[in-house]
Amino acid sequence: MTEQLDIPAYWEIYPQSIRLSLSYFEQRIPLSVRGSGLNPQFISSNPAVAYVDDEGFLVSGLQIGNAMIMAWSSDARQSLRHLNVEVRDPSWFANHPDFLLDLGTSVHLVGSVVDALNARPLAGVLVTIRRSEEGPIVAQQITDASGQYEMELFEGLYVYEASTPNYIDAHGLLNVLESGSSGQNIVLSPELNGQVARIVLQWGLNPRDLDSHLRGPRPGGGTFHVYYSTDYVQDCGELDVDDTSSYGPETITMHRLVAGTYRYSVHDYTNRNSSTSTGLAGSGATVKVFYYDGREYTFNVPNQPGTVWNVFEINGTTGAITALNQMEFESNPGSVGI
Repeated sequence: MTEQLDIPAYWEIYPQSIRLSLSYFEQRIPLSVRGSGLNPQFISSNPAVAYVDDEGFLVSGLQIGNAMIMAWSSDARQSLRHLNVEVRDPSWFANHPDFLLDLGTSVHLVGSVVDALNARPLAGVLVTIRRSEEGPIVAQQITDASGQYEMELFEGLYVYEASTPNYIDAHGLLNVLESGSSGQNIVLSPELNGQVARIVLQWGLNPRDLDSHLRGPRPGGGTFHVYYSTDYVQDCGELDVDDTSSYGPETITMHRLVAGTYRYSVHDYTNRNSSTSTGLAGSGATVKVFYYDGREYTFNVPNQPGTVWNVFEINGTTGAITALNQMEFESNPGSVGI
């Protein structure tokens, strides 16, 4: 007599393999179970990366990594099925050979790195380019004796990091375009040595002259105003670099905090007498703040008319920075930031 084998009915799960991009929201993907009509059970080797919820949806996308989903349709766990899940950084897809034809035009990029305190070029700075903050490196170069670096990049938005000993690492966005890139000229701030903060202003070709203004309380009473006309106030701050010919950097170093409110503003000196100017809004101005506790802030000029951009305030008691991003008109440099 021939023994009858208990062969499980045919069934299958689709898809059997899936690759996802890391995202900032949960991705729920419906699974297709074909064959037996039973409701399979699921278990994941790495639930933080991917798992199947009670409704039969694959849930994934919040953490980079791999997960193997095992499924079975009986208590005996016969006839197992497997689903392989990979979650990758978005830059993996952008740099994969299958996507090369879609990357656009290759651009020969030339950039520079300078010192925030004197605008002199910095040699030996390592410039690293990625598609995202934690993505793989797509280009890397060390600046030459003139502080320049060169690389070939496809058009698109990148993240840069610049580092060298005794300077604070710089991070920012690099927009690479054949018609003209932005963000490739990098400013490095020397490490703070007892100072509270270093504030660095950069902008484009026009207007030619933007000015930094810092107001705040004096340690012994009264207030101070650091700008090109009063570039140093003891125990308060100093204007390290005053640039009058486009691009920047224009740098202010804060020496200490006392109780009261500090305000940092940018004045469009070139168009100061205009009551309708949008030159400051179109300048591409950015302000970076390197704080004593390691925090780094970046502010971008609002797209609004005005000759004064009130950027942020600092609470002298708590050290908290509050963004203002207010635009207004003012012709008198001595009245900026009031």
